[in-house]
Amino acid sequence: RYTPEGIKACVEASAQDGRKIAGLVITSPDNPTGRTISTDEQVLLAKTALEAGIPYVLFDWIYHWVTDGGPSDINAVLKAFTPEERDRLIFLDGLTKSLGASNVRSAHLLAGKAVITYLTSQASHGVIPAYFSQAVAIAAYEMGFGKAAASIIEPCRQSRRVLREALLREELPFIMGDGYYAFIDCTTAIERGGLGDSEGLLTHLGENHGLAVVPGIYFSDAGRNWIRFSYALPPEVTSGAVARLFEGLNAL
Repeated sequence: RYTPEGIKACVEASAQDGRKIAGLVITSPDNPTGRTISTDEQVLLAKTALEAGIPYVLFDWIYHWVTDGGPSDINAVLKAFTPEERDRLIFLDGLTKSLGASNVRSAHLLAGKAVITYLTSQASHGVIPAYFSQAVAIAAYEMGFGKAAASIIEPCRQSRRVLREALLREELPFIMGDGYYAFIDCTTAIERGGLGDSEGLLTHLGENHGLAVVPGIYFSDAGRNWIRFSYALPPEVTSGAVARLFEGLNAL
């Protein structure tokens, strides 16, 4: 988890190594953990980064509509910074997660004029806008984005409740906020089954219990014994998947 002290230490360590940090990415809700941090904490981290000399801060809000608390308030963030500081902030949002549109991969970006001008000039030489994704975006904006996303937000909210209750009941360590995912510590089951790491658990769950998860080791060695479990499904489907998860873990 980012902390102001950690950000400052990274800048200092980079400087000692003759390097500079190009930017800080703040993702909330997070992938793969689902961890969600408050707007106030995001502002604190961003201010720390700018004051430490990091040129840009990118807020990755691609999951922020799929939350129990509702989408982040961009105006609340912008008001916390001076006009000069705002030019160094970048906000990423889009359709991909809020509309369940992983097949569309459409995003929108808000940033200072210099950043947008540069991106536009680069895109004009190498990007062919997808007609379908633009049509979906226009339809969602005209309908009202919250209304368009409701069919994804509410089932995810219900599924989140189903999964959290099951994890608490089984007393399995986990990280979970909002978005699509929970990050679950499966160390005990992996060691009991002699599976080596979470990739071994992926194979076991897939072959023997018909369940797909993403091994935490695919993200970093720190996630060696963790799995990313997606609950971006109707609650009844999530409930069945959770049952297969614990069936698979308890079989080891």
